[in-house]
Amino acid sequence: MFPNEMRTLADFQEFHRWFDAQKGFDEDLSHLMILLTGEVGEVAQVLKRILWRASLLEAPATEAMGTAVAEYKGSLGDELADCMAYIFKLANNSGIDIHQAYVGKMERNLGRTWTTPDAPTGSNTAG
Repeated sequence: MFPNEMRTLADFQEFHRWFDAQKGFDEDLSHLMILLTGEVGEVAQVLKRILWRASLLEAPATEAMGTAVAEYKGSLGDELADCMAYIFKLANNSGIDIHQAYVGKMERNLGRTWTTPDAPTGSNTAG
């Protein structure tokens, strides 16, 4: 079935190297990015269905959203997995160890402070 245990990010990257070679899939970074963007659009479509479904339920907003997410969990999971596949492919074809890149970025984020943007100024502000 799988050529490795599929437990770590390195396993996932290795799987995609193997799988892409087996299937003869494209390695072009631009094409892979277009395909990833398409998959992100599919995530948005599922989220749109979730929001629509939640709006139809006669329940408090949080409960309605939880019910709607549960109904579409499989579809949302499939689309998120497709996004991850293209992220692994992009990393592989650009020589990036995604585990190392992720850990490094999250270490930098630990020391980062996020601020809220200032409100717009000028005569066109509501008031």
